Amino acid sequence: METESTNRQQITSDDRSSLDPDAQTMRRLGYEVVDRIVDHLTTLADQRVARRGNRQDFAAMVDEPAPLQGTEIEDCVDFFFDRVVPLMTRVNHPRFHAYIPCPSSFSGTVGLMLAAGTNPFVGSWLGGATVASLELTVLRWIKELLQLNPHSEGVFTSGGSVANLIGIAAARAKFGRQMLDDGVIYVSTQGHGSIEKSALVLGFQPDNIRAVATDSNFRIDSSNLAQTIAADRKRGLVPFFLAANAGTTNTGAIDDLNPLAELCLEAGIWFHVDAAYGGFAAMVPEVRQQMAGLERADSLTLDPHKWLYCPMGIGCAFVREPEFLQAAFSTEGHYLKDLPRDEVNFFDRGPELSRPARVLPVWMLLRSAGRDALVDQIRADIELAQLAADLLAQDGRFDVQPVQLSIVTFRHHARQGETEAQRATRDDALMEATLQDGELMLSTTTLNGINTLRLVVMNH
Repeated sequence: METESTNRQQITSDDRSSLDPDAQTMRRLGYEVVDRIVDHLTTLADQRVARRGNRQDFAAMVDEPAPLQGTEIEDCVDFFFDRVVPLMTRVNHPRFHAYIPCPSSFSGTVGLMLAAGTNPFVGSWLGGATVASLELTVLRWIKELLQLNPHSEGVFTSGGSVANLIGIAAARAKFGRQMLDDGVIYVSTQGHGSIEKSALVLGFQPDNIRAVATDSNFRIDSSNLAQTIAADRKRGLVPFFLAANAGTTNTGAIDDLNPLAELCLEAGIWFHVDAAYGGFAAMVPEVRQQMAGLERADSLTLDPHKWLYCPMGIGCAFVREPEFLQAAFSTEGHYLKDLPRDEVNFFDRGPELSRPARVLPVWMLLRSAGRDALVDQIRADIELAQLAADLLAQDGRFDVQPVQLSIVTFRHHARQGETEAQRATRDDALMEATLQDGELMLSTTTLNGINTLRLVVMNH
């Protein structure tokens, strides 16, 4: 009788089909892709920044039936560069001055290529100890470069939104789940929308999220905050979380962090600083002075994919008392029993178990550029924003507000007899005209109920 082993079909590697081409083909395709990327990056200034279009417009360019049979990788690469890229909004374009740009850099791109090509898992120590060690090293570098509390610990995230969620979750871990019912969260009227969204996702009561008024420079009004806190205490609520800003998205405003830190310390409130936009500018000495108190944050949000010139999808969160970061996210499972729990398992610092090597682009950028070059570049961005404001003011058609960090806010002069709505229409028309032209991209916002144009400089 034949045994099961002799009956079993013997399959050799030659019999198997593979999703991967042979080594020579992989190498050739890799060189071709790099060439296409370099061509794209070196001609950005000659390309359109963005274009409008609806779902039908873009589907006509990129939609097709689900593939049942494959095609050549070269064809896929051509499809992407010929049909997808021409329609993209290029957030790393040198004249993308809308929102907060994500400028990226070639060194960051190389780091991302290394991450994709080697495919490390950085959710647990056993799964990726060397890359996890590298992440701990780079987190330490950031603390040193920004003069943060050396005892704080952190984690790289997908962006500032998740980093803000981590800060609120750590605060909830410290103060207890009863905060979901009675805890009050204070957010500047200029704060990022992800603060409120994160609070709601974590289960906080919508009625217990307070919008705190700002002063004429769009910084948190500490007296208004103190009054709001006192009123909440009288109502039997528990003030427990303040989200301050080190560079707001709207105007680049930097809250007066030291007095806010003192207020929080005296009131027993968690002091969070959203520095997603402006935080890395603290490497510049004159900006660091404006951010005095940044090191006192109980939790801190940063975005390396902004002013650290890393590719899209890399945020960072720090928590001053790491035990509450661990308490918020630590988890157990039978499938995790082999992990050394006395080492750093990054799934205990955030909501993700499956984590890519986000550290590699950050490591590559910091190690290849160095602090001094980054300081020079950030300072140049700030100087260019001031130049833009000066040129707009000299033009004579615009009212220009003082520059904060690298954000210029401005609008047309009001014409005699013109309504506010008509003036706003002219501002919107300018934004649309630049977008349609493709030469550059601005964005608009609302400040104190007034429609305003924004121009942001953040690109090497």
